[in-house]
Amino acid sequence: MTATPAARLLGACLLLLVGACRSPESKKDADPAPSGTETSAGEAAPAASGSASAPSVSALAPAPIPRERVQAVVNPKGVAAYAGPAGTVEGIVRIEGPEAPKLDLKIPTACGDALATYSKLFREGTGRTLADALVTVTEYEGYVPSKRESTTVPIRGCAYDTRTIAMTFGERLEVANRDTRFSYLPQLHGSRHAVDLVAVPKGDPVRLYPTEVGRYVLGDGMARHWMQADVFVLKYSTHDVTGLDGKFRIENVPVGKARVTAYLPALDVAVDREVEVKEGEPTVVELTLRHEPKKDGGK
Repeated sequence: MTATPAARLLGACLLLLVGACRSPESKKDADPAPSGTETSAGEAAPAASGSASAPSVSALAPAPIPRERVQAVVNPKGVAAYAGPAGTVEGIVRIEGPEAPKLDLKIPTACGDALATYSKLFREGTGRTLADALVTVTEYEGYVPSKRESTTVPIRGCAYDTRTIAMTFGERLEVANRDTRFSYLPQLHGSRHAVDLVAVPKGDPVRLYPTEVGRYVLGDGMARHWMQADVFVLKYSTHDVTGLDGKFRIENVPVGKARVTAYLPALDVAVDREVEVKEGEPTVVELTLRHEPKKDGGK
Protein backbone atom coordinates (compact mmCIF):
# COMPACT_ATOMS: atom_id res chain seq x y z
CA MET A 1 0.00 0.00 0.00
CA THR A 2 1.26 3.46 -0.83
CA ALA A 3 0.89 6.68 1.09
CA THR A 4 -1.88 7.88 -1.26
CA PRO A 5 -4.60 7.75 1.43
CA ALA A 6 -2.46 9.71 3.87
CA ALA A 7 -4.08 13.08 3.26
CA ARG A 8 -7.57 11.75 3.84
CA LEU A 9 -6.61 9.81 6.92
CA LEU A 10 -4.44 12.45 8.53
CA GLY A 11 -7.04 15.12 7.88
CA ALA A 12 -9.79 13.02 9.45
CA CYS A 13 -8.06 11.24 12.30
CA LEU A 14 -4.36 11.77 12.89
CA LEU A 15 -3.23 15.36 12.51
CA LEU A 16 -6.40 16.67 14.11
CA LEU A 17 -5.84 14.01 16.78
CA VAL A 18 -9.54 13.57 17.44
CA GLY A 19 -9.45 9.93 18.46
CA ALA A 20 -11.24 6.95 16.99
CA CYS A 21 -13.26 9.01 14.54
CA ARG A 22 -16.28 7.45 12.90
CA SER A 23 -17.52 10.20 10.62
CA PRO A 24 -16.41 13.52 9.07
CA GLU A 25 -18.65 15.37 11.50
CA SER A 26 -16.36 14.39 14.37
CA LYS A 27 -13.75 16.81 13.05
CA LYS A 28 -15.89 19.76 14.08
CA ASP A 29 -15.20 19.09 17.74
CA ALA A 30 -11.44 18.68 17.39
CA ASP A 31 -9.25 20.75 19.64
CA PRO A 32 -6.83 23.03 17.82
CA ALA A 33 -3.34 21.52 17.77
CA PRO A 34 -0.83 23.70 19.59
CA SER A 35 2.29 24.40 17.65
CA GLY A 36 5.81 25.45 18.39
CA THR A 37 9.09 24.27 16.98
CA GLU A 38 12.73 25.14 17.13
CA THR A 39 14.28 24.09 13.86
CA SER A 40 17.65 25.79 13.71
CA ALA A 41 20.81 23.76 14.10
CA GLY A 42 23.75 25.32 15.88
CA GLU A 43 26.87 24.32 17.68
CA ALA A 44 26.94 24.38 21.45
CA ALA A 45 29.17 22.79 24.03
CA PRO A 46 27.40 20.42 26.43
CA ALA A 47 26.25 22.21 29.55
CA ALA A 48 28.01 21.72 32.82
CA SER A 49 26.42 19.39 35.31
CA GLY A 50 23.77 20.73 37.66
CA SER A 51 24.29 21.55 41.31
CA ALA A 52 22.24 21.60 44.46
CA SER A 53 21.13 25.11 43.54
CA ALA A 54 19.38 23.77 40.42
CA PRO A 55 16.88 21.21 41.73
CA SER A 56 14.90 19.00 39.36
CA VAL A 57 11.67 19.48 41.32
CA SER A 58 9.92 22.69 42.24
CA ALA A 59 6.81 23.99 43.91
CA LEU A 60 6.22 25.87 40.67
CA ALA A 61 6.22 22.68 38.59
CA PRO A 62 3.27 22.18 36.24
CA ALA A 63 0.29 20.55 37.90
CA PRO A 64 -1.61 17.50 36.65
CA ILE A 65 -4.63 18.13 34.43
CA PRO A 66 -7.83 17.82 36.53
CA ARG A 67 -9.50 14.44 36.04
CA GLU A 68 -12.81 16.05 35.13
CA ARG A 69 -11.19 17.94 32.27
CA VAL A 70 -9.40 14.83 31.03
CA GLN A 71 -12.63 12.87 30.94
CA ALA A 72 -14.43 15.67 29.13
CA VAL A 73 -11.82 15.41 26.37
CA VAL A 74 -11.14 11.67 26.05
CA ASN A 75 -14.65 10.45 26.94
CA PRO A 76 -17.07 13.34 26.30
CA LYS A 77 -20.15 11.10 26.23
CA GLY A 78 -19.27 9.56 29.58
CA VAL A 79 -19.65 5.98 28.38
CA ALA A 80 -18.37 3.04 30.38
CA ALA A 81 -14.93 1.70 29.54
CA TYR A 82 -15.01 -1.07 26.96
CA ALA A 83 -15.17 -4.46 28.69
CA GLY A 84 -15.91 -6.76 25.78
CA PRO A 85 -13.62 -9.08 23.82
CA ALA A 86 -10.40 -7.45 22.71
CA GLY A 87 -7.32 -8.31 20.70
CA THR A 88 -3.80 -7.13 19.93
CA VAL A 89 -2.51 -5.40 16.81
CA GLU A 90 1.21 -5.81 16.19
CA GLY A 91 3.69 -5.75 13.34
CA ILE A 92 6.56 -3.93 11.67
CA VAL A 93 6.90 -0.63 9.84
CA ARG A 94 9.49 -0.37 7.03
CA ILE A 95 10.73 2.36 4.72
CA GLU A 96 11.40 2.20 0.98
CA GLY A 97 12.95 4.62 -1.45
CA PRO A 98 16.26 6.49 -1.14
CA GLU A 99 18.17 6.27 2.11
CA ALA A 100 17.87 9.12 4.58
CA PRO A 101 20.11 12.07 3.67
CA LYS A 102 22.52 13.46 6.23
CA LEU A 103 21.57 16.70 7.97
CA ASP A 104 23.87 19.68 8.35
CA LEU A 105 23.92 19.71 12.13
CA LYS A 106 26.86 20.90 14.20
CA ILE A 107 26.78 18.42 17.06
CA PRO A 108 29.76 18.27 19.45
CA THR A 109 31.64 14.98 19.35
CA ALA A 110 31.01 14.60 23.09
CA CYS A 111 27.34 14.07 22.24
CA GLY A 112 27.70 10.60 20.78
CA ASP A 113 24.07 9.56 21.14
CA ALA A 114 22.95 12.76 19.46
CA LEU A 115 25.11 12.02 16.43
CA ALA A 116 23.45 8.62 16.04
CA THR A 117 19.94 9.94 16.69
CA TYR A 118 19.78 13.19 14.71
CA SER A 119 22.46 13.07 12.00
CA LYS A 120 20.04 11.85 9.29
CA LEU A 121 16.57 12.89 8.19
CA PHE A 122 15.08 9.70 9.62
CA ARG A 123 16.34 6.56 11.36
CA GLU A 124 16.17 3.04 10.03
CA GLY A 125 17.42 -0.34 11.23
CA THR A 126 18.46 -3.63 9.67
CA GLY A 127 16.24 -4.63 6.77
CA ARG A 128 15.02 -1.04 6.36
CA THR A 129 12.88 -1.17 9.47
CA LEU A 130 11.69 2.31 10.41
CA ALA A 131 12.16 3.98 13.78
CA ASP A 132 10.12 6.83 15.28
CA ALA A 133 6.91 6.01 13.39
CA LEU A 134 3.68 6.82 15.20
CA VAL A 135 1.31 3.85 14.87
CA THR A 136 -2.34 4.24 15.83
CA VAL A 137 -5.43 2.04 15.80
CA THR A 138 -8.71 3.93 15.30
CA GLU A 139 -12.26 3.53 13.95
CA TYR A 140 -13.24 0.79 16.40
CA GLU A 141 -16.33 0.80 18.61
CA GLY A 142 -15.87 1.57 22.28
CA TYR A 143 -13.93 3.72 24.74
CA VAL A 144 -10.55 2.28 25.76
CA PRO A 145 -9.01 4.31 28.62
CA SER A 146 -5.27 4.56 29.10
CA LYS A 147 -3.77 2.35 31.78
CA ARG A 148 -0.70 4.57 32.17
CA GLU A 149 -0.21 7.65 34.29
CA SER A 150 3.00 8.72 32.58
CA THR A 151 5.31 8.31 29.60
CA THR A 152 9.03 8.34 30.35
CA VAL A 153 11.61 9.72 27.92
CA PRO A 154 15.26 9.12 28.90
CA ILE A 155 18.11 11.44 27.87
CA ARG A 156 21.57 10.09 27.06
CA GLY A 157 24.43 11.76 25.24
CA CYS A 158 22.52 14.96 24.39
CA ALA A 159 19.65 13.01 22.81
CA TYR A 160 16.16 11.88 23.68
CA ASP A 161 15.90 8.14 23.17
CA THR A 162 13.20 8.62 20.53
CA ARG A 163 12.29 11.27 17.97
CA THR A 164 8.56 10.61 18.31
CA ILE A 165 6.51 10.39 21.50
CA ALA A 166 2.87 9.32 21.79
CA MET A 167 0.74 10.00 24.87
CA THR A 168 -2.90 9.91 25.86
CA PHE A 169 -4.25 13.24 27.11
CA GLY A 170 -4.06 13.31 30.89
CA GLU A 171 -0.76 11.45 31.12
CA ARG A 172 2.34 13.29 32.25
CA LEU A 173 5.61 13.33 30.34
CA GLU A 174 8.60 12.42 32.51
CA VAL A 175 11.99 13.43 31.10
CA ALA A 176 14.73 11.47 32.89
CA ASN A 177 18.39 12.45 32.63
CA ARG A 178 20.48 9.26 32.50
CA ASP A 179 23.75 11.12 31.95
CA THR A 180 26.36 11.45 34.68
CA ARG A 181 27.90 14.78 33.49
CA PHE A 182 25.46 16.98 31.60
CA SER A 183 22.31 18.81 32.66
CA TYR A 184 19.36 19.58 30.39
CA LEU A 185 16.41 21.95 30.33
CA PRO A 186 13.45 20.07 28.77
CA GLN A 187 10.94 22.41 27.13
CA LEU A 188 7.61 21.38 25.66
CA HIS A 189 7.04 23.95 22.94
CA GLY A 190 3.37 24.76 22.50
CA SER A 191 2.37 23.98 26.08
CA ARG A 192 1.69 26.53 28.83
CA HIS A 193 3.88 26.06 31.89
CA ALA A 194 4.98 28.18 34.83
CA VAL A 195 8.68 27.44 34.95
CA ASP A 196 11.43 25.46 33.22
CA LEU A 197 12.96 22.76 35.39
CA VAL A 198 16.52 21.47 35.15
CA ALA A 199 17.06 17.76 34.57
CA VAL A 200 20.24 17.17 36.57
CA PRO A 201 22.44 14.08 36.13
CA LYS A 202 20.74 11.02 37.63
CA GLY A 203 18.19 13.30 39.26
CA ASP A 204 14.42 13.12 39.52
CA PRO A 205 12.58 13.21 36.18
CA VAL A 206 11.21 16.54 35.04
CA ARG A 207 7.44 16.27 34.82
CA LEU A 208 5.61 18.01 31.98
CA TYR A 209 1.84 18.10 31.46
CA PRO A 210 0.61 18.87 27.95
CA THR A 211 -2.36 21.19 28.39
CA GLU A 212 -4.31 20.26 25.25
CA VAL A 213 -4.72 17.50 22.73
CA GLY A 214 -2.38 18.22 19.84
CA ARG A 215 1.16 18.12 18.54
CA TYR A 216 4.11 19.57 20.44
CA VAL A 217 7.89 19.61 20.16
CA LEU A 218 10.07 18.55 23.08
CA GLY A 219 13.28 20.56 22.95
CA ASP A 220 16.16 21.59 25.20
CA GLY A 221 16.69 25.09 26.56
CA MET A 222 20.47 24.79 26.78
CA ALA A 223 21.22 25.66 23.15
CA ARG A 224 21.18 22.08 21.86
CA HIS A 225 18.99 23.00 18.89
CA TRP A 226 19.19 19.54 17.34
CA MET A 227 17.67 17.90 20.41
CA GLN A 228 14.00 17.55 19.47
CA ALA A 229 11.17 15.03 19.57
CA ASP A 230 7.67 15.33 18.14
CA VAL A 231 5.08 14.78 20.87
CA PHE A 232 1.57 13.64 19.92
CA VAL A 233 -1.04 13.97 22.66
CA LEU A 234 -4.04 11.91 21.59
CA LYS A 235 -7.61 11.45 22.73
CA TYR A 236 -7.28 7.67 22.65
CA SER A 237 -4.91 5.09 24.13
CA THR A 238 -4.42 2.72 21.20
CA HIS A 239 -1.06 3.91 19.95
CA ASP A 240 2.63 3.03 19.91
CA VAL A 241 5.95 4.29 18.49
CA THR A 242 8.44 2.08 16.67
CA GLY A 243 12.07 1.60 17.68
CA LEU A 244 14.95 0.80 15.34
CA ASP A 245 13.53 -2.69 14.85
CA GLY A 246 10.37 -1.11 13.40
CA LYS A 247 8.13 -3.12 15.71
CA PHE A 248 4.91 -1.99 17.36
CA ARG A 249 2.35 -3.63 19.62
CA ILE A 250 -1.02 -2.20 20.63
CA GLU A 251 -3.17 -4.12 23.10
CA ASN A 252 -6.78 -3.94 24.32
CA VAL A 253 -8.27 -3.15 20.90
CA PRO A 254 -12.00 -3.98 20.70
CA VAL A 255 -12.74 -6.81 18.28
CA GLY A 256 -14.13 -5.94 14.88
CA LYS A 257 -13.05 -3.66 12.10
CA ALA A 258 -10.41 -1.03 12.82
CA ARG A 259 -7.85 1.06 10.97
CA VAL A 260 -4.09 0.88 11.54
CA THR A 261 -2.03 3.92 10.57
CA ALA A 262 1.73 4.52 10.51
CA TYR A 263 2.94 8.12 10.28
CA LEU A 264 6.51 9.45 10.17
CA PRO A 265 6.75 13.09 11.26
CA ALA A 266 10.17 13.60 9.66
CA LEU A 267 8.72 12.95 6.19
CA ASP A 268 5.08 13.88 6.87
CA VAL A 269 3.90 10.70 5.13
CA ALA A 270 1.52 8.01 6.29
CA VAL A 271 0.08 4.67 5.25
CA ASP A 272 -3.01 2.94 6.60
CA ARG A 273 -4.80 -0.38 6.40
CA GLU A 274 -8.18 -1.67 7.52
CA VAL A 275 -7.98 -4.78 9.68
CA GLU A 276 -10.27 -7.21 11.47
CA VAL A 277 -9.31 -7.52 15.12
CA LYS A 278 -10.01 -10.92 16.65
CA GLU A 279 -10.03 -12.12 20.22
CA GLY A 280 -7.27 -14.39 21.44
CA GLU A 281 -4.92 -13.99 18.50
CA PRO A 282 -2.74 -11.09 17.33
CA THR A 283 -3.61 -9.16 14.22
CA VAL A 284 -0.27 -8.91 12.41
CA VAL A 285 0.26 -5.94 10.10
CA GLU A 286 3.27 -4.90 8.03
CA LEU A 287 3.24 -1.32 6.79
CA THR A 288 5.67 0.37 4.42
CA LEU A 289 6.19 4.10 4.10
CA ARG A 290 7.90 5.55 1.05
CA HIS A 291 10.57 8.23 1.02
CA GLU A 292 10.11 10.35 -2.10
CA PRO A 293 12.50 13.33 -2.07
CA LYS A 294 11.11 16.53 -3.50
CA LYS A 295 12.44 17.56 -6.88
CA ASP A 296 13.34 21.02 -5.58
CA GLY A 297 15.89 19.46 -3.26
CA GLY A 298 13.66 19.31 -0.23
CA LYS A 299 13.45 16.32 2.05
